[in-house]
Amino acid sequence: MKAMQVIFLTLLSVLAASAQVLKFGKCPKPAVQANFDASQYLGRWYEITKLPNFFQKGQCSVATYSLKSPGVIGVLNSELL
Repeated sequence: MKAMQVIFLTLLSVLAASAQVLKFGKCPKPAVQANFDASQYLGRWYEITKLPNFFQKGQCSVATYSLKSPGVIGVLNSELL
């Protein structure tokens, strides 16, 4: 029975590790979209679906975007348990 538990935990660890992607070097610098209007994205955004993870325990994740000052967007992430 212990051998099966060890095999199961090893397989589970390999599967969890394969979900991570490591990249070495400098961060990429994506191009900025021309004429981007951030005001169209201000307000509350609700998560439709998500992959399982250990840091989100709730069922309903919400991101609230607000204009803090010209050129500065504030983000408040929250969730309902």
